[in-house]
Amino acid sequence: MNVLNQQGEVIELDTGFRFSEAFFSLLEFVKIPCPDDDLRCTSELQCDLFYRDTMNYAFIDSHNQHLADGRIDLAAKNLNAINDLSLDHLTGLKKKEFLDRKLLSLENEIYLGLLTDFSMIMCDLDKFKTINDEFGHSVGDDTLALFGSLLSETLRPSDFGYRYGGEEFIILLPNTNLENAILVAERLRSVIDERLQIGNYGLNQVTAYDLSKSKMLSDEANINDAFFFARDVTCSFGVANYLENDQSAEVLFDAADANLYIAKQNGRNNVSA
Repeated sequence: MNVLNQQGEVIELDTGFRFSEAFFSLLEFVKIPCPDDDLRCTSELQCDLFYRDTMNYAFIDSHNQHLADGRIDLAAKNLNAINDLSLDHLTGLKKKEFLDRKLLSLENEIYLGLLTDFSMIMCDLDKFKTINDEFGHSVGDDTLALFGSLLSETLRPSDFGYRYGGEEFIILLPNTNLENAILVAERLRSVIDERLQIGNYGLNQVTAYDLSKSKMLSDEANINDAFFFARDVTCSFGVANYLENDQSAEVLFDAADANLYIAKQNGRNNVSA
């Protein structure tokens, strides 16, 4: 049986069960579609129970209903456990170990005609080592956690974000050509540049903050009296498209990595494709 987890990925769970002559099955978890694909919105998971009696519907009684309810609870717990194991707890993004599986899934969907195209964004926080060196690893962790939160907030519901290394991240964009993938990367770059700051309010300890530069810069007194800017945080992005890279996940990865290197060489805080 296929279900969708909270990241929109298909997961197989053994939720079918038999009671006497009757067979019960949890057929699907359905994610409520987002009305605006360009913006991330919170979605609930709906669970529908379907009864499939291969012999006689008379077997569906109160005892069977109780058993079915128990299976729903178990399936939900299994789904939560799978989601928990797949996430990097610092950033809230998917772990690196699940990237290859998703790439293979996207390639199979293209082969089967279920998907038209997909793109990859590789991004890296600029000069992250200096953040750890100057402010300590706890501030570095705060920065990564806030970066992951901003990334998840900015990505579309159909996209998938992964923490690939310490400060390196990979985003997969189904049904997205190179031109639109560049737009997504530029939107992410702008959000990080404008909102992710390291500083402190008054005598508070230096840490990462989600702030709007425009609001802070519009009030000079607010900067001097309340908030101290310790460092801007920026990110560089390399973008590549699957169809334009020999329809090979390996070639796609190398292209995104090469473009990320170019973005770094061009002064950081930019997008290269």
